[in-house]
Amino acid sequence: MTQGSANKAPELRRRKAALEAKLKELIGGSVKREDLEIEHWAEALDQLKSNLDRELTIERLDQQTRLIRDIQLALTAIEEGAYGTCARCEEPIPPRRLDAVPWALLCVRCQSEVEAAKDDAEPLFRDAA
Repeated sequence: MTQGSANKAPELRRRKAALEAKLKELIGGSVKREDLEIEHWAEALDQLKSNLDRELTIERLDQQTRLIRDIQLALTAIEEGAYGTCARCEEPIPPRRLDAVPWALLCVRCQSEVEAAKDDAEPLFRDAA
């Protein structure tokens, strides 16, 4: 172990513990099955509200699933010694970013580029519908 990696060991253990705690929290607080049930209401407004509630639950579940995947990838990167390296440009992710978002897989620049590309693509899908 080099001097630089020895200095990072406590920081890495702290981030790993934070990732494991967040993963446990997410898995333990999963969506209730009843929130996804399709209900049929006589009143159109009640039906609309039920549909909207279900869509919001699905979106929350999708976000939770993506976050669980990112945390699992970060934990794997720790085990493989690749944690803290941007998965896109392979540059180091700044410690301040990892403190704020320990499951970050991309540096701020790459994350911004990915989000900008996604925002540019979304109107195309909406127009196609």
